[in-house]
Amino acid sequence: MRLLIPLFSPATGTWGGLTRVIALAEAAKDAGHQVAFCASGYLESALRERGYRVYATTPTTMFGLPPALSRVLEKRSQRASIPVQPGKSVGSIWLVLALSGLARTGYLHRLVAEEINAAQDFKADRIFTDLDPGAFLTSAVSGLPIASAYASIASTGRGTFFWKLMQRAINPVLQSYKKPAMTPDELFFGESVLKIIPSIPELDDTNPARRDVRYVGQLIGVIRSSSPADFQIEEGRRYVFVYTGTGSISLDVLENTLPQLFPQDGDVTCMVGAQSLARPYRLGGVTFRPYVPADALLPHCDWTICHGGQNTIIHSLLYSVPLIIFPGPIFERRHNAKKVMQAGAGLMSEVNEFNPAWLRAAFEKRATFASKAAVLSQRIHSYGGAEAAVEAIAAWEG
Repeated sequence: MRLLIPLFSPATGTWGGLTRVIALAEAAKDAGHQVAFCASGYLESALRERGYRVYATTPTTMFGLPPALSRVLEKRSQRASIPVQPGKSVGSIWLVLALSGLARTGYLHRLVAEEINAAQDFKADRIFTDLDPGAFLTSAVSGLPIASAYASIASTGRGTFFWKLMQRAINPVLQSYKKPAMTPDELFFGESVLKIIPSIPELDDTNPARRDVRYVGQLIGVIRSSSPADFQIEEGRRYVFVYTGTGSISLDVLENTLPQLFPQDGDVTCMVGAQSLARPYRLGGVTFRPYVPADALLPHCDWTICHGGQNTIIHSLLYSVPLIIFPGPIFERRHNAKKVMQAGAGLMSEVNEFNPAWLRAAFEKRATFASKAAVLSQRIHSYGGAEAAVEAIAAWEG
């Protein structure tokens, strides 16, 4: 198999998508397959540094704005919160694509031309993508079989304003290649697309009996290495891992609240990962770092506090770590958090409840949730991971 992976490459970068595709690419290489990527910006650089063959694509900007203005928005996003009433859910995959500047016909024309050229040069016979709209269009134009990372919540939002924006963006591209018009749902989630779900049925609503669905438990790849001098676990010490991304608990709130729970001389160390940081620093018993190697930290953790991203949830459960989730209003994260809560592996709460009293009360319930997290850990491991995904993609004909 010669697998081309066009990667969703928003201006802000994406740990989640990069983690999943690296896991799959490494498994494909180990199985003797050839792999190449299409990517832009930070993700292009990250992949080249790992020694991958990468075809450069045209960078995009937030909402398609001029690059300078887009960079200002990117820098502010980590410390910002979304002004939505607690308990409300907003967004869809189509909003995410529009926010990332991908719901534009002109940009998609360039992107598809670049990816078709890459597929021809690489002699690809399969495509895998995490979310890149160009990949789905390239498959529709070229006839190459395509597989995509998927979650049931992604198919929501049909008929909304941003869904219509995407429909208006994709169909002129299809028309230029003399292909029939399609709805975004048909293009992204039709039966010809193999849906690789990096989760388990307990945490996703997709019917596992469908021919176009393959649950694989997890796609967790190592995206950055840390030297022993850069990151060390203190033997015998317990930790709490915190990763809240954007749109959830702001970095300012984390800095103000967490040191009250984790003093300098306390028994537990809190480790916060935040991509926007330039260097590590410490406040009381809380260490803030640009990147936390989760595989090194999670075996020593009592809890993960997070925003409800799929990778953080699955990664924590792999190590039987229960979760406290503050998803904010983001639609996908709220769905994920509710599934974790229903499965008995953690708690979900609203951003206005992120305070020392609420968190202390939650910490006392660890035993209840840890036992269920251990059960889910076994389930996740049983689905085969990236190796199972590669086997399914190699066998898929669309």
